[in-house]
Amino acid sequence: MIIALLLALVLSQQPVQQPNRPTDPTDPMPPPDMDYFLGAWTFEWNVPESPLGPAGKIKGKETYRKIQGTAYESEIEGEGPTGAFKGRATTSYNEKEKLVTRSETGLFGVMQTKTGPIGGDLGGYYTIYWESAPIKKNGRTIKLKGKTLMLSPAHYRLQVQISVDGGPWTNFGSPWFRKVDAKSTS
Repeated sequence: MIIALLLALVLSQQPVQQPNRPTDPTDPMPPPDMDYFLGAWTFEWNVPESPLGPAGKIKGKETYRKIQGTAYESEIEGEGPTGAFKGRATTSYNEKEKLVTRSETGLFGVMQTKTGPIGGDLGGYYTIYWESAPIKKNGRTIKLKGKTLMLSPAHYRLQVQISVDGGPWTNFGSPWFRKVDAKSTS
């Protein structure tokens, strides 16, 4: 009986091993870890002329911190064709609906809210498909839509399109974001 109890104790302390097999399309997608964004990211963005401002390069840094749970706040500082700017953003993730919402001020001198679903694959690559609420600036109605491609621990990319006054969607640039200290992501 003592041997049986000792054997049960030893077996109960063994780590559970994952099956040694390839992933299957029916395997559930692991939830995204939104802590991915924590820390500082530099970015560069070449924007075309639009009602949001003149064409040119925008460079800056965005630093994320966790507020609570799956809610994050970030500070944005940069320089663009119209000079230096500062902004703030809040980003939240609704796990039940797999929905990401981001509200930001400062960039392009407007307040914008972007919302959309997040999807991924079993390899850990995630994409947020978002669209902004209409933005009013200088008598024009602007909408943005795009994808946030979470490509690696050290890089993510936006693919952005713009529509002005209900017109066709056109390319608005694809900025790269690079982790300031990529070693801290491991």
